[in-house]
Amino acid sequence: MIMRFTGVLLLTLTSFLASAQNFQTPVEYMDFFSSREKLLSENYLSYMSEFAHGKRARKLEKRRSELIASIRSALKDATRVSPFKGDATLRDAYKAYWDIELKVFNEDYHKIVDMEEIAEQSYDAMEAYLLAQDKAGEVLSSAQDQIDPVLKAFASKNNVKLIEGGDSKMSKKLQQVGQVNAYNRGVYLIFFKSFKQEAYVIEAWNKKDINSLEQNRTTLIRFAEEGLTKLDTMRAFKGDGSLVTACRKMLEFHKNEAEKDIPLQREFLVKNNEFEKVKKAFDSKPAAQRTQSDIDQYNKAINDINASVNASNKSLQTVSVNRSKLLDNWNNTQKRFLDSHVPH
Repeated sequence: MIMRFTGVLLLTLTSFLASAQNFQTPVEYMDFFSSREKLLSENYLSYMSEFAHGKRARKLEKRRSELIASIRSALKDATRVSPFKGDATLRDAYKAYWDIELKVFNEDYHKIVDMEEIAEQSYDAMEAYLLAQDKAGEVLSSAQDQIDPVLKAFASKNNVKLIEGGDSKMSKKLQQVGQVNAYNRGVYLIFFKSFKQEAYVIEAWNKKDINSLEQNRTTLIRFAEEGLTKLDTMRAFKGDGSLVTACRKMLEFHKNEAEKDIPLQREFLVKNNEFEKVKKAFDSKPAAQRTQSDIDQYNKAINDINASVNASNKSLQTVSVNRSKLLDNWNNTQKRFLDSHVPH
């Protein structure tokens, strides 16, 4: 007997009763399991495709529940199937894989949904969130890889010739989702580390905390430089270098901001503090007791702070406009990248 094998078997979808199955031919037996695996793969691809396209895990809970239900249904069907001529290896291999798949989507992705809520609070939280997704994917991929050798051994034992034509269309799509996710997450972590550090700089500025501003500024320079170095080692994804380019532009902006614009804001804070001291001393003196020197010093302080305010405001406006443009470019580029490379 000859059966075409393409990673996930191409099937003649035959309707079977689910109880106490006893198949007459090994092809029917193999079709029974692979038909269910094909359905699960389609559901899995649908879920992961939406997830990869940026849909939040929390909003995909209904889809995840449906996938879990379909896995449980496949396991229930498999439990009712008798070994083929006493050989339970193929049945047990599928059951083992589906058990792992059930655990991943029932437990691991439940944790991923919870992690999503706090992922943006810090780089460490975001890294843990993305690594959890990678780990879940690795577990599923490793478990799925255990099916093929068992399938081939079963076919050989039962004189079924598997014509290997490479991965099936579904397998290729699943593989591509994993590749795109891994690439996107790698670039995104580089972006997010610098992006989050800039948020700490802005927070320090809003609090007028000069020491914190300086500390976070120097850290931003370091993170931006580290990220740019990593980007230099990254190749384009299937000829598409748009994501790396957009990330590089963002990090170059952060570096320039930290080296040139933030020192100007720090200088303004220093001058503002100095002005407040001069003003407090000037206001504390009754008008009749103020000398010309006091007045001259106060007027000079006003001119200095006004000049510093103007320079600060001009810089802040330029930085804000550039940041907005580059963030829009990053977000739009990432969306186009995922839309182009993640199969639906």
